[in-house]
Amino acid sequence: MKKRLYHIMALCLASSQLMAQSDSPLDAKVKAVLSKFPSQNEAALKKNMEELAQLGKPGLVQIASMLTPPGKGDNTKIQFALGGFTYYASHAGKEALRKEAAEAYGEALSKVNDPDSKNFLIYQLQTVGKDESVEVLKGYLKDERLSQPAARTLSRIGSPAAGAALLQALGNAGGTAQLAITEALGGAHYKEAAPAIEKTAANSEQNLRKVSLYALSEIGVPSSEAILAAAAQKAAYRYDVADATGVYLKYLANLAANGHGATAEKASLALIKATPDVKQSATRSSALKIYSDLKKRESVPVLVSALQSTDAQYRAAALKLGQKYLMANGTTPWLNAFKKANPTVQAEIITMLGRAESKDALPVVLKALASKDSKVKTAAIWSAGKIGQESSVAKLIPVLKTANEDEIAAVKSSLLTIKGASLVDQVATAIPAVPAPAQSALIDVLAARAASSKLPVVTAQLKSTNPEVRKSAFNALKALATGNDLPQLYTLLNTVSAADEVSATQSAINAAVKESGDVNSQTDAVLKQMQAAPADKQGNYLAVLAGIGGKKALKSVVEAYGSGDAAKKKSAIAALSAWSDASAAKELLTIAGTTGDADDFNAALTGYVAATAKSGKTPANKVILLREALAIAKTDAQKELIIKELGRNRTFNALLLAGKYLDNAGTQQAAAQAVMSIALANKNLYSAEIRELLTKAGPLLKGQDADYQRESIRKHLAELPAGEGFVALFNGKDLSGWKGLVQNPIARRKMSADSLTFKQKKADEAAFKDWFAKDGELVFSGHGDNLCTVKQYGDFEMYVDWKIQKDGDAGIYLRGTPQVQIWDTSRVSVGAQVGSGGLYNNQKNPSKPSKVADNAIGEWNTFHITMIGDRVSVDLNGENVVDNVVLENYWDRDLPIFAKEQLELQAHGNEIHYRDIYVREIPRPEFTLPEAEQKEDFKVLFDGTNMFEWVGNKTDYFIQDGELVVDPKKGGKGNLYTKDEYSDFDFRFEFQLTPGANNGLGIRTPMEGDAAYVGTEIQILDNDADIYKDLHEYQYHGSAYGIIPAKRGYLKPMGEWNYEEVRVQGSKIKVTLNGTVILDGDLAEASKNGTVDHKDHPGLKRTSGHLGFLGHGSELKFRNIRIKDLTKTAPEPVETGKKKNKKKK
Repeated sequence: MKKRLYHIMALCLASSQLMAQSDSPLDAKVKAVLSKFPSQNEAALKKNMEELAQLGKPGLVQIASMLTPPGKGDNTKIQFALGGFTYYASHAGKEALRKEAAEAYGEALSKVNDPDSKNFLIYQLQTVGKDESVEVLKGYLKDERLSQPAARTLSRIGSPAAGAALLQALGNAGGTAQLAITEALGGAHYKEAAPAIEKTAANSEQNLRKVSLYALSEIGVPSSEAILAAAAQKAAYRYDVADATGVYLKYLANLAANGHGATAEKASLALIKATPDVKQSATRSSALKIYSDLKKRESVPVLVSALQSTDAQYRAAALKLGQKYLMANGTTPWLNAFKKANPTVQAEIITMLGRAESKDALPVVLKALASKDSKVKTAAIWSAGKIGQESSVAKLIPVLKTANEDEIAAVKSSLLTIKGASLVDQVATAIPAVPAPAQSALIDVLAARAASSKLPVVTAQLKSTNPEVRKSAFNALKALATGNDLPQLYTLLNTVSAADEVSATQSAINAAVKESGDVNSQTDAVLKQMQAAPADKQGNYLAVLAGIGGKKALKSVVEAYGSGDAAKKKSAIAALSAWSDASAAKELLTIAGTTGDADDFNAALTGYVAATAKSGKTPANKVILLREALAIAKTDAQKELIIKELGRNRTFNALLLAGKYLDNAGTQQAAAQAVMSIALANKNLYSAEIRELLTKAGPLLKGQDADYQRESIRKHLAELPAGEGFVALFNGKDLSGWKGLVQNPIARRKMSADSLTFKQKKADEAAFKDWFAKDGELVFSGHGDNLCTVKQYGDFEMYVDWKIQKDGDAGIYLRGTPQVQIWDTSRVSVGAQVGSGGLYNNQKNPSKPSKVADNAIGEWNTFHITMIGDRVSVDLNGENVVDNVVLENYWDRDLPIFAKEQLELQAHGNEIHYRDIYVREIPRPEFTLPEAEQKEDFKVLFDGTNMFEWVGNKTDYFIQDGELVVDPKKGGKGNLYTKDEYSDFDFRFEFQLTPGANNGLGIRTPMEGDAAYVGTEIQILDNDADIYKDLHEYQYHGSAYGIIPAKRGYLKPMGEWNYEEVRVQGSKIKVTLNGTVILDGDLAEASKNGTVDHKDHPGLKRTSGHLGFLGHGSELKFRNIRIKDLTKTAPEPVETGKKKNKKKK
């Protein structure tokens, strides 16, 4: 029950805002309890329910009365709390809480004004309401919007008082209310309402007629029978819009349940007689069930007589109903009917007896095994196994001597379901004596039972002249053979030649050899046999090694390929293609790249693609492997196979690679499908190149879904984000867009323009010698310096493939700063074993990747790097290795990372290759201090590029689109504070609220404790949210919380940005909102006789501290944050001009 309650709560709406502070004892308790929803776990949920119960009826009324109309506030926490408490109070043993909740909801109904809130409370009464809620609900039965939930709730209450209230309201009701009340009376089974409802059961208004018939069927009194019967007859006892037939059947069932069995019996028999048409089969069968449920065992004669019907569905219903009454000689009527029935009905009766496992019927069933009718015989075979189990085996096996194909299959199926130790002995003994088709079936039974002791019986059939028997015998070897049988299996493998028999024997050896030892010992055993085998049979052992797997087996198969003849080579390729895991993929690619045999090439390449597909590698790594295959593929069919697999790995690189094959007629269909499926799966993949590929792919699509797919492409293109998206930084041909390295960002900014130009020219000349384009790759020779982008980047997303040599070391500088590390992980002496992708030069923040995701030296790797603000995320080969980590400024650690700078490919004395370098710039507004504020020495605390000036909760507070976003669902803890402390200051910022948002600006506060008291809090609040309508004036936006109230009415409309300035000097404080001073006061003066909230505010004594944004569980945004330290003395103005003027005079 606890778990169920927790799950119900977890399905409610998710995000929420904390209530602003309040002072009355009940207000405080309500606020405290609501702040704990949604509950974090089951234990917290139980505790929260107990705290709600302690609030008593007044607390529940207050919470319920806080509900607001849609769009006017956030009801999330209230609904979490009340919905959970409703269920909690409905548990057994909590009657007092149930009644308290019902009364509270009833009282609150008069305090909320909107229909949605009332509907929510009425819905709660469906669970906790009883007679105490009837009077409250009566008042809503005439309300067009609320009559349905009110009537439904009274129906759920279901007491005489509730029924009387509904019936009273029915007299004057019309429209929706009349329908709701009529339906509710039916649901309440209120018999006194039947006369009134019977008057509307034939009404010309369809909905009223339908609901009236339904209600009468639920009430179930005899007086309604004629009305309901007539309605069903009018519908020809079939479905109609009023469902007259369905409700009549329901009525008869309810009539019987209400003690009017005789009337129900008579009516059901009459209905059976009135529905002989096959189109009325469902109705007739339902009537038969009503009769049978009513008469129980006495209904058997009627059920048996139903077998005379030509309607198979009706007969099936009778047999199913009769199955319940076969005990205590109950089979006699059915066996008597069996004697007179035609073969079709006989088969149906035997099947029913088998389902019931009726022992009394076994003799008749066994006798039917000799029937000349195949339907009867097949049914008897199945039922004999069900009823007789092991005792029937001796009767079933002889059937096989004359059985047809269907009967053999039936015997096999029956034997497979029979339990008992003697079955396998009887089956094995019978194999030599039955015809070939039956032999195959019995061998399959032994295999299914893993009857290892009967292997000799099966091996005797390996030389059968019948192909099917021989096939079954070989296929059974895997299930029957054990380690003791290996010598026999090895001998067999050395003699068989048919491909399917070789394969079956290999599978049997694989299964048997794995019973003992480890992979190496198993490999040794097979290699020993292979060496002793005839030369032309040694290739047969390679597939066995493939099934074992492991490095030793792989090495042996590769060696066999290298030293073998043509046949053995083909066997080796087949073995590698069937390897137990994907470890043979590399060897298959090597073979494909070196063989001159077209068939071997095709087999190896196909096996390589299959191995890649089944591997557990990430899509990014699979694309790297598939690209290797595409590079050597020769035929369109081979390329098409690879491109189709590319389409299943929906990465950026796969999309671009598939797009290269759109112009080739033999591959364009596969390429078009791949481009479409990858692009449409990810709207973040967009660029001019991708748009062009999609535009080209659309017209190429063929097939019955082509029009739909083209429309999907058009829609996708229309919905893609604006902007150029990913842009290639390397064109594959030359170094356009790149330049040489001139020192570092700080040094470059100190250079004169002429000096920088001169040095840049020299650097370019050197770089273009050391870096070059070759075969579509950007290659560093191993000598020289970094290669840099001409363009500078702020926030961006980047893809780049890279490949290093042994002992390689490189990296990617982000905004001119080192670096996302690349190195040979075998270089343990320098710590490279941690893997590539880490932010190598970090000191305060993590510098190592979270895992090793590098591919082997000489293989390609794919980086996906995202940098937003000062935070970096890195995926290496599809695995995240750096998650939202701050990149420190290596060149000056006292400075934040540069807002915009060049990207650099690091030179570190080793050859390195790059390809597919793409960057998508992420737009962001960048704040620059106005000229006037620059002159006044304002300092930027947040400009949208970094959070260098802040400490604390950088999880819930993060940069997005150049804004400081607050999202409490991120899972962080605490507040966000300025790195430095301030005494007197002028603080300016902009903020954007969400409905019901609640935050605060802490001033002169320490980083521990409640800043509203240990410091001072300036409220940041959505004043207009309905949930805050009862706050004190000192709790609204701009107020010094609990000390000085601010003026209201100056917040901009929801969704617009607000500009605020907070100026503090000594004890004086002034808050300006959107150009209007909303607070201008003296903290010391205002609190000298105590604060207005009558609470202790020790923070008022502080003269300095941090500023902080104080989260209260709400989403909102900040931007353009700056501060002026008023304690720093400005330089005295020089009055040079005035002195000159005096001299002139």
